[in-house]
Amino acid sequence: MKTRIIWIIYTIALLSFLYLPIFMMVIQSFNDSKYLTEWKGFTLKWYIKLFESNEVWTSFINSFTIALASALTSTFLGITLAYTYIRSKGKIYDFLDIAMYTPIIIPEIAEAVSLALFFYLSNINFGWYTVFIGHTAFNIAFAYFTLKAQLSLISKNVEDAALILGAKPIKVLFSILLPIAMPAIFASMIITFTLSFDDFIKSVFTTEPGFPLLPILIWTRAARARATPDLNALATIMIAISLCLASLYTYYMYKR
Repeated sequence: MKTRIIWIIYTIALLSFLYLPIFMMVIQSFNDSKYLTEWKGFTLKWYIKLFESNEVWTSFINSFTIALASALTSTFLGITLAYTYIRSKGKIYDFLDIAMYTPIIIPEIAEAVSLALFFYLSNINFGWYTVFIGHTAFNIAFAYFTLKAQLSLISKNVEDAALILGAKPIKVLFSILLPIAMPAIFASMIITFTLSFDDFIKSVFTTEPGFPLLPILIWTRAARARATPDLNALATIMIAISLCLASLYTYYMYKR
């Protein structure tokens, strides 16, 4: 009984340590006062102020389009590489599997610096495409391992049986493989989209001053003015987007 009480207290303390600052930030985004130490009532003016800002909208559109494109590209490349590895044998494919760990293991800032040097030496103009390439190079590994776990559960006998019964390879792909792998595809899309949408380090090293992104905008405002109500509102919106994606995936898996 005492052990259970200790574990309950420990769990509550841990959850409070992790989520209480986020909860306070969300509450302060609705505070009518500019100061965090006083509460003057509920308001939505900080959210209205955000929606009236062209800088915020431009940053949001840039981050959203890059994250969506990176998620689609990473998932496509991830499922291609994962299927190739599972259905093939040889040392070259084992090397491919090991190489996929590299973007996850190495420090993110080292990868970001290497990307920036590559773009600079290649005389490539920094902007939408450089950020997209930087995010995708990192996201492919997460998509690969997410999809590999699901595809490894699909027996090759299922594909062989469909082919023997007269199904074309394209029919096997769209009628058997993709439907079975759909949970992993959905998970890969959500993971890679969230990683790209919230990424700061690679965004800083692969963009230019005239191309704003949402994580950089938040960091700039936080460094200049510390915690402000409109900054809290912006961070709350980003958290809400992530929670919506997680809830959508949970609902999808529950229905399946």
